[in-house]
Amino acid sequence: MARPRLLVAYSNEGTFVTTTMEYLSSFKLYSRFAVSYVHVTHGAEIDFDLNTFDAVFNSYCARLCFEGYVSKSYREALKRFRGVRLIAVQDEYDQTNVLQGAIQDLQFDVVFTCVPQEGRNYVYPAALFPDTKFVTVLTGYVPAELKQRRRSSIPLAERPILIGYRGRSLPVRYGRLGFEKFEIGRRMRDICEARGIAHDIDMSEKSRIYGEAWYDFLGSCRATLGSESGSNCFDFDGSLASRYQELKAANGREPSYSEFRRYTDPLEGMVKMGQISPRVFEAAALGTPMVMFTGHYSDIVSPGEHYIELKKDFSNVGSVLEQLQDIGSLEAVAGRAHDHLIASGKYDYRRFVETVEAVIDHTRAEKARPQSLGLPLPAAWGEAFEPHSLIERPTPAPRDAAALLYKQAVRETALCRAEIARLNDVYKAEIAHLNHAYAAEIASLNEVIAESRGFRGLCLLSYRLARQLLGHVRARLSHLRFTLARL
Repeated sequence: MARPRLLVAYSNEGTFVTTTMEYLSSFKLYSRFAVSYVHVTHGAEIDFDLNTFDAVFNSYCARLCFEGYVSKSYREALKRFRGVRLIAVQDEYDQTNVLQGAIQDLQFDVVFTCVPQEGRNYVYPAALFPDTKFVTVLTGYVPAELKQRRRSSIPLAERPILIGYRGRSLPVRYGRLGFEKFEIGRRMRDICEARGIAHDIDMSEKSRIYGEAWYDFLGSCRATLGSESGSNCFDFDGSLASRYQELKAANGREPSYSEFRRYTDPLEGMVKMGQISPRVFEAAALGTPMVMFTGHYSDIVSPGEHYIELKKDFSNVGSVLEQLQDIGSLEAVAGRAHDHLIASGKYDYRRFVETVEAVIDHTRAEKARPQSLGLPLPAAWGEAFEPHSLIERPTPAPRDAAALLYKQAVRETALCRAEIARLNDVYKAEIAHLNHAYAAEIASLNEVIAESRGFRGLCLLSYRLARQLLGHVRARLSHLRFTLARL
């Protein structure tokens, strides 16, 4: 029996982020479906029938909350699709109304959301989505590479950095959760410096660490900091972002959290979006204990058991710093976190893919969706077409961001060459037109010069005719510049 077919729609632009590529690749690694991928943003043209597949999974990196980002061609093809339509969404607090409209317009059967079920009706009212199923998932899971990674070879007692952290300053329109990612680092750094504690805490962009260097850094820390991810401030109509930009323009700088919280505070209690970050999985895999603000963390870790709890007002910071000197206690916390988050397999990408498959199976049966057309997928798809073309076809694996950059560069070069050739034709035509238009005046001028007597009369007549000719030329050139400016 042929395996059911799954098409994963994504954006090449997002695959430069390691966690996004791991997310996409997990379907190929773990699914019992025959999985293909297709890039659907940046004006992608879909020239094949989606009904070749049994289900289409719109990945979170093909963001429908940004109008025009996902191609019109893909959206139209999806409307004609008769199989199971699924979408994964993240950062749902941006342009929520636009996202809602896209989910309705494209008639997705299932939405994999980061919104907890108790907050679902606030973000996705049942009255607007009577036939849509919402499944709460994490922003990311444990990839195979991380699961296989050994704990740091440096014992906790010998790690040179007592507390290490890399955070960043997020726009204050994201409210308290965004602010806390910066604030936990700022305040802990000040405390460490005041007490002479060895640390490596930095929130600047230039300090960010990537790749293997990041794992080396985590493995050199006796503890790392953390806070909840996400935002409780849903900007349904974009007004929050607009107000942020207005204040920024009026003040000539970004508004501070304290200045802007009068707009975000009323939204904080509407839904609790505090999510666990992939950084927590990474720290657990490396055996690095976590000091984290009190929070929900998708309700999968518990304070005192899987991490050291730091009160948001830092009232217990003295006790926290004392715990970092108790190596036995630290090893126990790190061990429990590793067993629960990594060794148990509960939060592996395999489990996530199994969840998606079960939802597809249930939806196909519940809604009596037809099987795919069973048409063959030519091996040449995704290979034998012009690189500067916008046509996209299924590929056996997601392409990295370099593929999009190359394709865009080749296409832009081709467009530039075509435009240069067109402009050359325009200039040639304009020169020919000028030669033709003023041939009679030039001939007349030559006759006048031949017939004119007296140097002064000749100069005056030549001057008048030359100015007249120059005026005509300037008018034509001005028209040409206006035409080119509109190209």
